[in-house]
Amino acid sequence: MKIYFARHGETDWNIARRIQGTTDIPLNQTGLEQAKRLARNLSENKANLYKVYSSKQARAYETAKIVGDYFDVPVEKIDGLEEMNLGVWEGHTWKEVEEQYPEELQNWLNNRRYGRTPNGESYQDVLERLFHALDSILEESIHENEEEKDILILTHGAVLLTLLALEENVAFEVMTSVIEIENAKAIELDIDEIKKIKGKL
Repeated sequence: MKIYFARHGETDWNIARRIQGTTDIPLNQTGLEQAKRLARNLSENKANLYKVYSSKQARAYETAKIVGDYFDVPVEKIDGLEEMNLGVWEGHTWKEVEEQYPEELQNWLNNRRYGRTPNGESYQDVLERLFHALDSILEESIHENEEEKDILILTHGAVLLTLLALEENVAFEVMTSVIEIENAKAIELDIDEIKKIKGKL
């Protein structure tokens, strides 16, 4: 069984470099095309999907539905896969945050794993809820996915950034300059790799 992860397709806020977080922004036209391309790429790579699990946010669920419909498999929204809550910074560009919240931003940049944005989450919070969701997904798969078909998990940039930072032993303070999470591009991990990453929590 292969476990694929993917970030949602593009939104207008992605283009504007505006912080989305929990704000529910839909896909733009490019994002819709990216979702279709994701489905085709998975098919070309011989993915044999059993189910697609998705964040409850529109941009992720729209992407997940396009892939699910392409493979004719169910799509289930699940708690814990949503984007990082960035609190009062949501809706701002990073430049605006730098200008309006310079001290809070610097404190956060200096403690990227455990520091929280004003009224928001830390990356550690994101990881803990992500692995709670993954535990549920894998437990369900053991009981219901008897043929051990593949799974796709549709989530968000910060979620995947933290997951890969742990996997690759990249310091959270530098991960955004080392790791790039593209829109609607599949990342493949197996169960043993996920368990190994979880051990680093």
